[in-house]
Amino acid sequence: MGSGNQPAKLRTKTGCQICRNRKKKCDETRPACQRCVALGLSCQWPTAEDLVDRRCTPARRQKSVSLSPVLSKTRLHHVHDRVGSVAGGPAFEIDSRLSLLSESVAHRALSRDLEPVIARHFVDKYYDLLLLPNCHPDYYWGWISDIQRLMRECKSLQYSVLACAASHLHYIDDSSQMQELALTYYSHALRGLSELLAQPGQLESHNGLLMSVILLYLHGCMGRGTYTDVPRHVNAAIRILSLRLMSHDESISKPFDRLAVESVLYQIFLVTMGSWSDPIELDYHFDAQFWVQAERLLTLSTLFPDRSMSYNSPVLGIPLGLFKLALSIKQLYQSPFRSDLETLEQFRSELDNWEGAVLSDQDLDPLSPDEERNDAHQYYRDAAYLYILTASLLVEQLSELGEKTGPPEAASSECWQIRKVCQILSAHRDDDEWARCFIGNWPVYTLAFFMQEPADMRLLWEDLLKRWNLTKFGQVARFRTDVELTWARRGLTM
Repeated sequence: MGSGNQPAKLRTKTGCQICRNRKKKCDETRPACQRCVALGLSCQWPTAEDLVDRRCTPARRQKSVSLSPVLSKTRLHHVHDRVGSVAGGPAFEIDSRLSLLSESVAHRALSRDLEPVIARHFVDKYYDLLLLPNCHPDYYWGWISDIQRLMRECKSLQYSVLACAASHLHYIDDSSQMQELALTYYSHALRGLSELLAQPGQLESHNGLLMSVILLYLHGCMGRGTYTDVPRHVNAAIRILSLRLMSHDESISKPFDRLAVESVLYQIFLVTMGSWSDPIELDYHFDAQFWVQAERLLTLSTLFPDRSMSYNSPVLGIPLGLFKLALSIKQLYQSPFRSDLETLEQFRSELDNWEGAVLSDQDLDPLSPDEERNDAHQYYRDAAYLYILTASLLVEQLSELGEKTGPPEAASSECWQIRKVCQILSAHRDDDEWARCFIGNWPVYTLAFFMQEPADMRLLWEDLLKRWNLTKFGQVARFRTDVELTWARRGLTM
């Protein structure tokens, strides 16, 4: 703590300004840290003013006000403390006349005052969880800059941003009122989409429209209350991208277009895989032709040649073939022809090379001579390994299941796949950035069903719990619930 009139200084290392803004661990190397060097960014360091500990500054006085049932005064101040002060923006004040307004008018007034704070949360907190850590800065800064610019003219995009951020705040603060606000924004976004679709013109070239659709399916996947809407938003994005890119024999030339294609493919994967305990939860059948066309397009469209896959990939990060293999195995797993020996042999043949890479600790994404290895490269490799190990265990069970349905059965704790999974997760047990990286969500969830030893179960459970605590994504909450209920039905305890 400071003394006299001197402001207190932060006692912990802060890192460069770029790493602070992106919420990444900085190695503190001066004049330029390794992350900035690897990404080709100008490394900037915080000033003395930035290092003042704001916990020691006098609290701002807030006007006491009686609010409508939308948000209590205590809740409003709490939301402001958690969002406004983190964002570094000015504290907003609510006019005392609000208590005299009708509930509907109060709701509109309060929503209007909250919108800048909620939008700031999207920029400062939520957005950083949507892209992978090692992708080229053009993906990261380009998309958020376009979102902020297009929000001014595209109401649907504006409300899609607010819906995602408000839903995220709902999970962070356990606020039912914030969830109500998120669903209100969501309905406004849908209305805005309808208005856009009614306008003449080439909508496939409208970036604001495509961004809005992407954020709406992310709201369904990561938020609460609109999960069953995800397939229709994914299908809308497929139609837009088909008109935009697939009708031409040209490669992708713009970072956002590649980001959009990868995002849609990843969402197709997630919604098709669905829940292990409820295989017909969404009953979604994806457009196989779009997948093939998109895969070919991505292969032809390396925007940053002579760079690693992770540098070129903002959403997928690992070989697309692993997603496709997992999809094919899951579809056979849920079909009445699961004991099809010919198909099983094809899977085993394809898995041979992948399993060999795991057993020999092979790097699936070699770096270019101009790239330096960092912690995130290990996340990509280990996430890819988890996908391979998941596929390997599923294929082993396919011929033994008979008529049984539901989640995968527990496997022997001594099999090499389980031991490798535990080795990987043990190495990341205290690594927050690993848990924040979303490409590990699905394999960790699926692998949890194979565990039966208490120590192994706890390792998987702790990984999922950390993912929830650090991201507050509804997807992770659904995964945890499914795993815990399945373990309870099997009589397994940690």
